[in-house]
Amino acid sequence: MKKLVLFLALFVFALPLLGCSEEAETTTADGEITTADGEITTGDSYATIDLEEYTGTQTELTIWVGTESAEFYQARADEYIASFGGSYPFTINVEGVNTGSAAATFLDDTEAGADIFTIAHDNLGKLTDGSSAIAPVLNEELLNQMEADNPQNFIDVSRATFGETEYSFGIPYIAQSLVLYYNTDYITEEQVLSWEGILESATANDKQAVSLTGADGYNNSFLLLATRVADHSSTLELYTDGIQENCVGTGDDTVAIMSWGQRFFNDPNGAKSPTDSGWEIELTDDGVTAPISISVIGGAWNFSAAQAALGDKLGIATLPTFTLTEEDAYGTATAGTVYKSGTFADTKMFVMKKATDYQNYLEDILIYFSSAEVQEGSFEECANLPAYKNAITEFDGFDETTLAGQLAIKQTEMFEWGIPQPFGAANKYNFYYYSKGAPELLLEILENPDISINTMQDIYDQLVIIETIWKTGSQPA
Repeated sequence: MKKLVLFLALFVFALPLLGCSEEAETTTADGEITTADGEITTGDSYATIDLEEYTGTQTELTIWVGTESAEFYQARADEYIASFGGSYPFTINVEGVNTGSAAATFLDDTEAGADIFTIAHDNLGKLTDGSSAIAPVLNEELLNQMEADNPQNFIDVSRATFGETEYSFGIPYIAQSLVLYYNTDYITEEQVLSWEGILESATANDKQAVSLTGADGYNNSFLLLATRVADHSSTLELYTDGIQENCVGTGDDTVAIMSWGQRFFNDPNGAKSPTDSGWEIELTDDGVTAPISISVIGGAWNFSAAQAALGDKLGIATLPTFTLTEEDAYGTATAGTVYKSGTFADTKMFVMKKATDYQNYLEDILIYFSSAEVQEGSFEECANLPAYKNAITEFDGFDETTLAGQLAIKQTEMFEWGIPQPFGAANKYNFYYYSKGAPELLLEILENPDISINTMQDIYDQLVIIETIWKTGSQPA
């Protein structure tokens, strides 16, 4: 605690030493900060906090974070305020919310919405489409910290174009990816490296190799997003460069991977699609209930349930590899090629309400809230995986001898094999990918329920439909 207070005290002491922009600027009624030539400013204009300059009537700032994190961030806010020695003009109220719906909740009533709130990065589009409902990051110190602390892909998805210029609107601070939870009584450390190894154990023990937590386009993305182990390559494209037409799901490798996946899903001991019984029941091995499945694909939000199902039999691994056979070879995708299951490797970000006279206060809070020090505390106290790119080597909590440490390490390792959900450029991309029937058509390839997708051409034809949905939101005529 002394270290934290000292850090904040030194930080506040140093603020007057930072330069201020001399360029004339104005603030419009809707909170856009413009210079004399009409450009949104960046740089030193918000690099200082002069506590004497605030003359507004607002006395409370509201921050929305995930419910599991509210207590932690309220404590950080209280310490931040205390470092000003009683002269800070606001109280800060941190509220726990569903971060998946926070963007929509904010848009329902922006005036009543939080001053700072958390969103999944793929929701950025709905907040910046048209006249942006949130403010761009203008503070040079915050921009530099983001650049230094975050992986480039997180920086990229935090940006959006406004008035033909690209700005950073989000401040990454939490990361997430899918991993494999598995039963160590059935799967060895060698077998867990590949789906073939897991299937071998499942067959020998008359179990299912893996249960899915969902058939949607996120939880059943592990094959679609797979990349070649040798060079991390894939022909798959999803809205590359934020362009609607830049979607490719019909490459030779995708066809071959779906062929492999169809055999995996139709093997009596292979993958198990979601059922009414629930993956938690299927995984449970408590000495009374025998497991149906010996592994499950899930995220950090599934950790507690997986631990409850398996207890000290719980193992955590990156998603396994698989190898194409002669049955799967198609065009340039040849037998013997090894692929690594993929994931959406995402970030959650802080964003700011458009402000008129206190954006500098919000940005200064976010310099601290998104700092490596606070991210480490958030990981240790709330199990939030840091967005900080050096966490795996610098944070003590990344300890492979603990399950929490293993979860963090394996999620972080999966970032090498994942991509951020590329839907932030426009809200409709998210809608096209998830809600227009493409996930159901992908599962049809894998499950082949009416035995109508029997050839490589059949798989290709189904992928053409999926690709068209991604591009247009509709099936081809």
